[in-house]
Amino acid sequence: MRKEGLTAILAMVFLLLHTFPLAGDELDQRALRGLKGVSVLVEGMNPQAERLGPTKAQIQTDVELRLRKAGVRVLTKKEGDETPGMPWLYVNVNTLFLQKIPLVVYNISVVLNEMVTLARGFEHVGSIWSTGFTGAVGVSNIGAIRKDVGDQVDKFINDYLAVNPK
Repeated sequence: MRKEGLTAILAMVFLLLHTFPLAGDELDQRALRGLKGVSVLVEGMNPQAERLGPTKAQIQTDVELRLRKAGVRVLTKKEGDETPGMPWLYVNVNTLFLQKIPLVVYNISVVLNEMVTLARGFEHVGSIWSTGFTGAVGVSNIGAIRKDVGDQVDKFINDYLAVNPK
C-alpha cells in the first residue's frame, strides 16, 4: 500500500504544478467586459475514468446548461466562428486512474480563449481568463468531478456577471 500511496502523492504534485492561476482578479474580470457569449469545448477525459464516472458529453451538457441558466449565451460553432475573437470556454478534465488503490486524481482547467492580434500583427490564441482545481476521489465517489467542474465554471460566471450585469 505504501507504493500506491506514494504514487498518488506524486500524481497530485504533478497535477498541482499544472494548475492554472485562480480567477477573480480585476484584470481577469475586465477582460470579460462586452463578451457576447462563448462556445464550449470539453477535452481531456481519460477513457478509463470516463467509464467509471462522468463522460465528456455529460460535462459538456452540464457546462452549457450552467452557462445558459446564468444568462451567459452559449454560441454554436458557426456563431463562435463569426464572433470577433471567436471566444471559447475550454474545459479540460485531466484524470489519472490509480487502479490498485483505487483512486482517481484529477485536474480541472477552465480557460476562456480568444484569438488575439499581437502588436506585431500576428494572430494567436490568447488565454483571457482561467481557473483550475486539483483533487482526488475514490472510485465510488467519481461523480464529485462533475460538481468540481461546475464550481470552476461558476467562477467564470461570477466574473462574467460582475462586468456584464443582466
